[in-house]
Amino acid sequence: MLLLALLQACATDESGPHALSFDGAPDCGTVDLTDAPPTTFTVETWLRGDPDAYDDARPFVVWRGVFELSETDNGQVIFTVGPDGVGASHPFTVMDGVLHHVAGTYDGADGTVRLFVDGAQVGVGGTPAFVGDSPDDRVQVGCSNEATEGFFGVLDEVRVSSTLRYTDDFAVPTEIFKNDDDTFMLFHFDEGVGTVAASADGAYSMELTGTAWVDSPLGGKD
Repeated sequence: MLLLALLQACATDESGPHALSFDGAPDCGTVDLTDAPPTTFTVETWLRGDPDAYDDARPFVVWRGVFELSETDNGQVIFTVGPDGVGASHPFTVMDGVLHHVAGTYDGADGTVRLFVDGAQVGVGGTPAFVGDSPDDRVQVGCSNEATEGFFGVLDEVRVSSTLRYTDDFAVPTEIFKNDDDTFMLFHFDEGVGTVAASADGAYSMELTGTAWVDSPLGGKD
């Protein structure tokens, strides 16, 4: 795919800010963990999806049994919560070659699920009280347990927070995600080399399979 090939060809400078390029399954980033999921959370990432590859399920960030932030095979962006996959959706693709900020929030107090694209609340739903008794033991980026489902394009800055970062429309962040007291997991993807990405606090490691390092679409990340 032309866009993806051009992005991968840019991966020449290991000293600057970086991101991860995916070319569909089996490309994957996997974080093994034993931590219990937070009861209230925000999941967010920056992505640039290859427009030639939007007509299939494209996972962004997935923690099976806890949440899924992805695009379905009919071009809907979804954020679902819990083992039953209940949540919010947006009936427009983000696999369009444009850089997007995509976020989902879950309020454990009242079960509200919200989906945001580029700072706009584009979907809201509800789910019964979240039950995280048997979550998967891994978080996956750009892939899912389904071997045929994979992301095409670039993902940068993945953060899972144990709080509601957003409750209404907001100004799209212009800086990298911050590692603060409410951060559960944060990856900047700035290594630029190797098959492992480290979380900002060093607590987690993401094993990379088939991905390529490219220059960050966020520029200097400052």
